[in-house]
Amino acid sequence: MKNKINAIDELYISCMNCTNTEKECKGIWKDFAEGIPPRGFKYNTVPVKILVVSKNPGHPLRGEPEKYIGKTGLSLYRAFRQHQHDTYYHLDKTKDKSLVFHKNLFRYLSFFLDIPNNVDSIYEHAAHTNLVKCSTIGERDRLDKTTMKVCSEKYLMDEIRLLQPKVLLALGGEVATFLNRLNKEHDLPTIVKVKHPSYFYKKEIEKEKLMEIRNQISRCLS
Repeated sequence: MKNKINAIDELYISCMNCTNTEKECKGIWKDFAEGIPPRGFKYNTVPVKILVVSKNPGHPLRGEPEKYIGKTGLSLYRAFRQHQHDTYYHLDKTKDKSLVFHKNLFRYLSFFLDIPNNVDSIYEHAAHTNLVKCSTIGERDRLDKTTMKVCSEKYLMDEIRLLQPKVLLALGGEVATFLNRLNKEHDLPTIVKVKHPSYFYKKEIEKEKLMEIRNQISRCLS
């Protein structure tokens, strides 16, 4: 297990220092000088039951870029991990609307896995990542298909191999469609789709929808 943890750390260090430009990855927004590196992944242990796959990291949170300026290599990765720790352990104490994604994601995972809704419990069983590891210029625009393919081949396939999930939880239709297409070329874990956590199911149908997904995931984990 130790070797696999070292391997996934090395993969993420490489990812955060990726030298691809918009020439190779159309639409990305990456600026090391301004503190906007590739990012958008987290794990605590190997293997995991669920690997959550979103589309991209979104725009940086308020005050986040300052934590990365001037850092490279392992130092940059450690700064990002510290930022996640500081953010995720204080979700209930902030009203920042940009963190609705994380609050809903943790709520979903807690329900799907029947575990407490806290960071330690969730990341004991799950990890999360993005198809494209860079922010994109249009945060809610559809991702460029070539960019998704380049980034997934460079990083996502290795993430899946190292984290060994039984389920890929696709956040939204765009991600689910891409993963299902990728599944025709590679033998991926079971792909389960859920509404992107930045948005809400209608109150009258949320419980039913989430229960359907929970049952689907439970069958994969049994």
